[in-house]
Parts: sequence; structure tokens; C-alpha cells
Amino acid sequence: MTIKLKDSFEGIKEFKPLSQNEVKIYSCGPTVYKYVSIGNLRSFLFSDILKKSLEYVGFKISDVMNITDVGHLTTDGDEGEDKLEKEAILNKFSVMELAEFYTNDFYKNIEKLNIRFPKIISKASDNIDTQLEMIDILDSKGYVYKTSTGVYFDTSKYIGYEKLINQKGIDQKKYAREGVKKDKTKKNPQDFRLWQTSYPNHILQWDSKWGRGFPGWHIECSAIIYKFLGKEIDIHTGGIDLKSLHHVNEIAQSKAAFDSKFVNYWMHNEFVLSDGVKMSKSLNNAYLLSDLEKEGIPAIYLRYLYLNAHYSSLINFTFESLRSAQNALDKIYNFIRLNIDSYDPSSLVNDHYKKLFIGKIENDIDTPGMLEVLWAVVKDNNISSSERISTILDFDKVLSLNFLDCFNEKIPKEVLSLADDRSKLRNNQDWKSSDEIREKINLLGYSIIDLRDKYFLVKNKNA
Repeated sequence: MTIKLKDSFEGIKEFKPLSQNEVKIYSCGPTVYKYVSIGNLRSFLFSDILKKSLEYVGFKISDVMNITDVGHLTTDGDEGEDKLEKEAILNKFSVMELAEFYTNDFYKNIEKLNIRFPKIISKASDNIDTQLEMIDILDSKGYVYKTSTGVYFDTSKYIGYEKLINQKGIDQKKYAREGVKKDKTKKNPQDFRLWQTSYPNHILQWDSKWGRGFPGWHIECSAIIYKFLGKEIDIHTGGIDLKSLHHVNEIAQSKAAFDSKFVNYWMHNEFVLSDGVKMSKSLNNAYLLSDLEKEGIPAIYLRYLYLNAHYSSLINFTFESLRSAQNALDKIYNFIRLNIDSYDPSSLVNDHYKKLFIGKIENDIDTPGMLEVLWAVVKDNNISSSERISTILDFDKVLSLNFLDCFNEKIPKEVLSLADDRSKLRNNQDWKSSDEIREKINLLGYSIIDLRDKYFLVKNKNA
């Protein structure tokens, strides 16, 4: 088996894990100062599908994610206010109360999307000692200097830093805006802060040999990786917006500290657009899962929508596209529901389609291709419905689209019988009687969707 993955810095590469059977994966987690948007959630969904794909083909996963609850400033660089502290003051919460509230909300969101929790989730504030340990290591190697505002990583001492920020694909304007600040205490404009001492009234602070303060944003991920996964890992995931500043600085400080490659495969998911425009909190177009639920659309349909686009491509969210995804996924649910009574759990997974599905995993986690294979199974009348259902349930180990739940939602035989009668009436072009049966079905809590040569039953949302 040969798996090809797209490294964001080096391009398509054959996947060769550090260990024969174990894959170490780290995912950048949320900064828990506001509700997480559906745009932010794409990153965690991609990480989930990546891990489940690798497990499907036989790998064991060791995964870690951080929770940023301190040190992330409003500029994403070395200036501005701490995002959590600013929001806590505005809402009259303590910082820890605010962090706990939004962390719990984040957990609820990923549960609704069938995103499996990483084995280890660790807060930045719980790892201060490890962050200070890393700063000491960097200091002992000559990469650190102190100013009146804090402790900095000296990028001029790290050979290759300029190459990092000039990598093909780096957004130089974004880097200039967020990475290079007008801090006159820096030796070099692109140097980044490891420990902040210039905010004496900051709510969360710790003692250190550098002075009382709090960590910079970038050091937390490197420290948490070092603590839980070691000096080198297989895969690091995150949104594409983290590539040009946060991850560049992670690479520099970790490689400088430990003289290792640090990360073998960097994998970034692209942005989610909202009606053709970048989705962001600042533009006030960042929808929440709760916004979708208010429209009667459960989170699982967003998962299906996102799987229709490759993780490295932009996806444009609209409610129209979400409803189309809902209609499509409902058709698969109803195929299963309509064939549950004849399903034999001992039916084997179709070997031909399983090989095709694995081929899509091998091709850089090609989720649109996976869905194509899924639909080919649904439509293949040359194999039994029982074998098709077994194959669909097998694919769901990766896709996590709740197909097994259909077994708990059997459509009443009365509804199925009426739908069958209606189909016969339509074939005889008795439209009046057909419409009357449609109304009976609706009163029993179901809607019927007509296709060219078949129909699907959908449980009414308010039934």
C-alpha cells in the first residue's frame, strides 16, 4: 500500500510513518474566547477524517490537540490584548470561566459533527512548566534574548528562517501584517515573543527566571507536542491561516531546540467561504452550528457537505448547498431504511468497492472520491441490498455519517405500504389518488421524494 499525502511545504509525498504501526498526529485546537464557527470546524473535521482514514487501512493513531486559553493576542503576533482577557472583561467573566464555557461549547460542536475526541487534549495554561523548559533549552543554544517587553526568539540565529517564510504558498502580505510588528525592542522585525513580561496587569501570569509573565502564542504548541508526543511527529494539522505565521514559528523554535525535523507532514485545510466571501468573525458572516439547527438542519449534513470538497480546496458555504447535501444524504439513509428488513448482518463487504475506497484514501485523503464510491455502491443493483448495506456501514468507519442510526429509525410498514401503493398509482398516471396518498403519508410523519424511477421516504423534522 502506498499512501500519498500533500505536505503544505514540500508537496505530494509518499507517507512513511516514523513507526511501522503508530502515527503521531498533532492538531492545533481552538482559542476559546468565542463560539467556534462552522469555518473553524472544518479544520477539526479534516483532522478527524484523516485519522479515521489511516486507522481504516491499519494504522494506530496517537493524537493530541491543544486548547489555547492564554497568550493568543488580538493581532496573532506580539501586539494587542490577550483575546481571552479582553473578552472576559467585556462579558464580566473570569478568564477561566470564559475559557471553560467556550471549551465546553466547542466539545458539544465536535460531538454533533461526529468528530472523535483526541486521546489527549491539553490546555496551554496547564503546560507552563514545559513552555518555560523549552525557552531555557533555546536560551542555552543562543536563540533567545530578553528585552523590556519579554523574551524573544532570535530568527537571525536560526539558519533557514528566511527560507521558511519565503516558501511557495506563504501569503507574504499576511505575514507582513501579522508577523512583523512595530516593536522597537526587537533585534529583527520578524523575531517572535516566547514569554511576555510587558503586561503587569494581565490576569493570568506565572513566575519565571525571565520575570513574571505569560507565554507567547507560538510556544504552546511546540511544548505540548514535545511533552506528549516527543521531539518528532508524523503529521501536524491546522487551518491554512496558521501556515504563514504560527506554524513557521513552531518549526523554527522546535527544530532549533531539538535538532530534529519536528514534523514530517504538514497538512492544512483551506478556508470556508460564506456566500463567496471569506468566513470570519470580523466580517460577521461566520455561521455557528446553532444557526444551522435553527433552520432545522442537523450538524451531520454539514459534515457531508464538507466531505464533498477536498480538504485542500476552498469550499463555499450557502444554505442552498447545505440543503442539497441534506437531500443527498437523506437518500442514502432511506436506501438503508427501505432495505433494513431484508438486511443480513453476515453479509460481506464488497471487495471491489472496498479496494476503490482504499484507493481514495491513498490519494491524499480524497473525500469527494470516497463519496463517489459510496454512491456507486448505493446505485449498484447487481449486488444485493444486504451486501450494499454492509459495505456502506464499513465505509462509515471513516465517513461517520450515522448510517448505523438508520437501524433505530425503521419506517413503519404502514408508511412503506402507502408509498408502494402511491408508486403504482403514479405509474398509472392517477395523479389525484397519488396526491391523496402523499397527504396520508405526510400525516403519519413522513415526506416522499420522487426521483426518475424510484422514491425515498424522509421523516418530517417536526414529527
